[in-house]
Amino acid sequence: MADRIFADRGRAHEAAYTAEQHAHFNTLARRNRMLANWAAGLLDREGDQAYISEVMASHFIEAGDADLTGKLMADFNAAGVQMDEQTIHAKLNEFMLAAAAQEKGSA
Repeated sequence: MADRIFADRGRAHEAAYTAEQHAHFNTLARRNRMLANWAAGLLDREGDQAYISEVMASHFIEAGDADLTGKLMADFNAAGVQMDEQTIHAKLNEFMLAAAAQEKGSA
């Protein structure tokens, strides 16, 4: 009986962890889409879905946000748009809060 209780608890914890990871992934995807849309607007590429997808995909190159910020800094520099990493990080934080609120609202 005790084995069954522990097994049930284990499955419940695993399911909760999986749901939490899924929600985190969705929140990051929302945040990255918001960031890509913001950047596209500054680069006169608003509505350019190929560019937005490219920015979003850049987040999966390495762990953390350095790949994403590096991509955006390179794009801003190439387009002659004045930008600094602090502004990008501030936008990452702003959009993370907004994405988390949206994810919570859709749950």
